Amino acid sequence: MKTRVLLCSVAPMTMLSSAADAQTSIPLWSAGLLAQVSIPLPKRPDAPPQTAPGSPPVTIPLPDTGPQDPKPADPATPAQPQYPVGPHGRPDINPYDRDIEMTVPLTFQNRSLGDVPLILTADDRFQIESESFLSLMSPILNEEAHGDLSSKLSAMPYFGPEDLEMTGVKLTYDPSSLAVVVVDVSPEQRAVEDLFAPPRDDTNDITMDPAGFSAYLNLSASGTYIWEGSQMDPPTINFDGAVRVGPVVFEGDAQLGQSFGIGEDSYEFSRNYARLVYDQPEQFRRWFLGDLDPETRGQQSFVSMGGIGVVRQKRRFNSFRSAILQSNRQLIIQRDSTVRFLRNGSLYRELRLQPGSYDFSSLPLIAGSNDIDIQVIDNSGAIQNLSYQQYLDPIDLDPGDFEYGGYFGIQSETFGRAPDYRGDAAFTGFFRKAFINAPAVGIGLQASKDVQTLTGQTQFVLGNGGRILLDAGGSHSKIAGEGFAGGISYEHFFDRSGLSDSFTLRADYISPQFATLNNVEGINTTAYSVSGQYTRQFSMKFLTTTTATYLKGRDGRGDSYRLGTTGYYRLNREWTFRAGVDYAKFSGLSNANGFSVSIGLVFQPDYRRRAEARYESRNDLKEVSYNQSGLNQLNSLGFGAIVAHENDSARAQGYAAYAANRFDASVSHASFGPSLSDFGAVNATSVRVGTTLAFADGMFGVGRRINDSFMLLSAHENLGDRAVVAGQSLAENNYISRSGALGAAVNNFLGSYSTQSVQYDVEDPPTGYDVGSGVFRVYPSYKSGYAARIGTDAFVTAMGTLMLTADKPVSLIGGRTTLLDVEEGENPQPLSFFTNSVGRFAIANLLPGRRYLVETYGPNGTIDKSFEFTVPADTDGLVNLGIVKPGMKK
Repeated sequence: MKTRVLLCSVAPMTMLSSAADAQTSIPLWSAGLLAQVSIPLPKRPDAPPQTAPGSPPVTIPLPDTGPQDPKPADPATPAQPQYPVGPHGRPDINPYDRDIEMTVPLTFQNRSLGDVPLILTADDRFQIESESFLSLMSPILNEEAHGDLSSKLSAMPYFGPEDLEMTGVKLTYDPSSLAVVVVDVSPEQRAVEDLFAPPRDDTNDITMDPAGFSAYLNLSASGTYIWEGSQMDPPTINFDGAVRVGPVVFEGDAQLGQSFGIGEDSYEFSRNYARLVYDQPEQFRRWFLGDLDPETRGQQSFVSMGGIGVVRQKRRFNSFRSAILQSNRQLIIQRDSTVRFLRNGSLYRELRLQPGSYDFSSLPLIAGSNDIDIQVIDNSGAIQNLSYQQYLDPIDLDPGDFEYGGYFGIQSETFGRAPDYRGDAAFTGFFRKAFINAPAVGIGLQASKDVQTLTGQTQFVLGNGGRILLDAGGSHSKIAGEGFAGGISYEHFFDRSGLSDSFTLRADYISPQFATLNNVEGINTTAYSVSGQYTRQFSMKFLTTTTATYLKGRDGRGDSYRLGTTGYYRLNREWTFRAGVDYAKFSGLSNANGFSVSIGLVFQPDYRRRAEARYESRNDLKEVSYNQSGLNQLNSLGFGAIVAHENDSARAQGYAAYAANRFDASVSHASFGPSLSDFGAVNATSVRVGTTLAFADGMFGVGRRINDSFMLLSAHENLGDRAVVAGQSLAENNYISRSGALGAAVNNFLGSYSTQSVQYDVEDPPTGYDVGSGVFRVYPSYKSGYAARIGTDAFVTAMGTLMLTADKPVSLIGGRTTLLDVEEGENPQPLSFFTNSVGRFAIANLLPGRRYLVETYGPNGTIDKSFEFTVPADTDGLVNLGIVKPGMKK
């Protein structure tokens, strides 16, 4: 809870409910055991398999070096502090001589697994709640071990460390960090740990679901004024937005503006697209109905069409994709060891591992072949080297994954304007599959009554980080006949111990008759093209890129080619120097041919600001520019300018963009002329203003442009006119938005299918008012909206000191707070109650004008003491009960 009360003396109990930083873990030494590695060892894709499908992985034992002297604990793991023995013959972990209930972190290997309820008994023992412990241990224990432990503890609501004898799990309690430490789990009982697990989009901590009905409409108006002749066309007004009802989204885009035609111009409304979208996230599938933007692969061409479509893509619904191998790779360590992973001869990671099973299937790979070496060094210094080869297929798919897309509808006869579906019915689609131990393949089909095109893709991964990609297509057209297009590329990645080079060579051929859906006549003015690029990183500061391109023309069009190299030298963290040379010949562009030299100096102190001065001899171009980008925050300002001169023309332009609470605006002014002294011959000023109307489950707000999902935040009625502020960062009053006369605050910066945090606060809330946690965790669906009401009816916090006598506080005791005057239809849950070492307490989430009973726990959970109090009806959030004694009624 985020409560506007600071009670330093209540801090100890706050510490009990949070993970401690100074956690203690003692690894136990295991001697005389074997370490072994279970690794399927595939050869190259063209080699026969070593084992039959489904057979167990090869097991390679490490040599037994015999019993070893115990190795000192890892310096990174702090030693267990010693405590004096108390009157009960045990370490004195509870100096208060009575049972104390609390919630503490459960830790293993210096990481917190979560919180568990704990009882410190009066005789210096500790007992843990079984249900919470078993839940938190599930990722640590394998299935069999967890089942055995569950059977042993099933009849025990609470258990002590002595109850875990013969289970392979050992516990201790560390009073210095207020944590229960899992000291050891025997190796044969541990679950397999993923050493290189990619970031996981955890949806278990989601605190809010999207609204059942939400909608937004982005509006913007723009216009340009030409000062010479006082010319100004009517403004262009753009509309785009979405409406979500349950799982279905309607999205559209349109504009009202000047239309330029062959005859006369007109001011008219035009639709860019309108369609229904339905997602199936569990299947990574999306459906479309309406105006379609088909995705293409390989030699396929884009075509605008209206109809129905479906796409299955894992990366669309999973933002945490990584290039990893998905297969069974396990390392079993039965003695403390140092393990080194080397990829293509370079050290990737060194880990210190305790006995257990570890999965390194998620070891990140580079595109192409990967030679993996694993060195296992145990406590005795004995070294075992293991090696295998694996390749990664980089056709945008994780190994083992697949994707497909299919679209059917009527073709549009216009491009770049409002669709006009008077064309033929057509289909376009593709299917691609990435295998684990074989090259990925892809096929595609595009067809109408006049043209049919079949395409395919595959690649062959070579040793040392290289691959060959093949891409081909064949077509049949009623007009052009049969045609063919094909491409081949070679890519090589060089990993040089922290430095990397890359080389790419690509060649494409298109026959004169090759036709596609948007080129039925088979008009292909380029016969073939060849291009190559080599990037060499000489150091962390200096690299060069060399490129070469050749295009062979057809039907009277000449050939074009270009060869050049550019070097980049980073002077320091802010300054970069660039210089390059190239020679070019372009068909039909005589003024761009010949030898050219370019130099540039870039100043970039941070990600927002960038200044550059550059010169190119080809067009005698001299240019200076500066840009500072804005932020998605209130009163953020972005601006920039550019001044350039080339041959017989000069231009200068300045621009600025401002983000307000309910709108954003930009302005730019450009001047043109034949020279720097007369560059103001033509002047044009452009202005744009935009805003957004958003609605979700009865809540409305005006804000800035929304691109995907959003959240509306407004204050509870008992907060009066106080504003709610929302943003990714609340430091230094840098908010995204705030509520006010135009409705709720609008957080316009949420993306779909990714867990995100939405921070919020209330400006100047009443003292003691509970505004909640201050953050929502959300997992938005596609173009979804959220409605959050900040505040609650139960906003009061009561504080006081519980005393037995004038000089004897009731310290470190737990209990419950219960609503006495329950009204019809209410089902209130008891609130937790606890005191600190001097008897102080604070109780949040109380209702004004209501009466409460506080009961404290005695031995074995019995009710020991109690008192009652009434919350004033006119309170503004904080009630000070003062000194309270058991049995008192306030």
